[in-house]
Amino acid sequence: MSGYLQGHAIHIDHHLSNVAINYRPAGFIADEIFPVVPVPKQSDTYVIYEQADLFRRENTKRSRGAEANKIHARVSSASFYCENFALKADVTVEDRANADPVFVRQFEEGRVMRLQDALFLDWEIRVANQVTSSSNVGSSAAVSSAWTDYTNSDPMGDIWIAVDNVEVATGYRPNHILFSGTAWRNFRRNVNVIDKATSPGVSGGGLYPSAAQIEDLLEMKVLVGNAWYNSGEEGQSMNLGQVWGDHVVAYYAPEQASIEAPSFGYYFRWSADEIPNMHVERHPYDSRRHCSEVEIGYYQDEIITASPLGFLITNVTSST
Repeated sequence: MSGYLQGHAIHIDHHLSNVAINYRPAGFIADEIFPVVPVPKQSDTYVIYEQADLFRRENTKRSRGAEANKIHARVSSASFYCENFALKADVTVEDRANADPVFVRQFEEGRVMRLQDALFLDWEIRVANQVTSSSNVGSSAAVSSAWTDYTNSDPMGDIWIAVDNVEVATGYRPNHILFSGTAWRNFRRNVNVIDKATSPGVSGGGLYPSAAQIEDLLEMKVLVGNAWYNSGEEGQSMNLGQVWGDHVVAYYAPEQASIEAPSFGYYFRWSADEIPNMHVERHPYDSRRHCSEVEIGYYQDEIITASPLGFLITNVTSST
């Protein structure tokens, strides 16, 4: 009797309890680029001191019987406005009741992760668009030879140009360097970089350097932006692209927000009672829609506060 007790007659397909195909964006660095400044109001102003006055050598000599010389410092201000960024998702009774056992425990948590990923991806793209714009940095330049040319390119020399440019223009040596994923891959494959970072005594004999080794070499914090995003419209074919393109940014920023130190940029985050600040809100069950909702949001403004403190190296893998 052909076909007897075969296929679905003896096994009904179910989701595996230990395997599911899911996709989550990764490689976010936006939260590491600038310090977060908690602010008590949605909009306000911040003080900007004139660096020329603060760095000027003053006449500190005082004649006998005379008063001390008086110094002056020009002060201006700029404003911020924390926009509200938020997303939510339904948790329907139908989906909850219909979910296979493997998904029941992760049902709501999965929606929370989806919201977090979407919010972080949007934040990443906003900041990348700011930081990689030549109008938002003190100077920018393309490399003379693409970093994909491992024979003729000079990634270390390109970076030293950027570092020296910022330090000479501002008196502050960049303490952060941001690589796009593409820039980083080709940077660490360059023999010149390998020689300097991992095997100074053996030409071309070392392994690809780690981020920690490059931090020691450059004396800068290394950030690698590896996030990808889909620029295609909903329902259309996926069109993947790198958030950070093929650029490198050298810049100065303090590790924490401080009125004593300048920064290439700051995140102004409205933080107050009952104001969403990246925590999960669970909205009550709506009997008319047969669902509840989970929501995550925050109020923030991202501002380039001192453009001369940044240098943009553009198109490091596509320059001719």
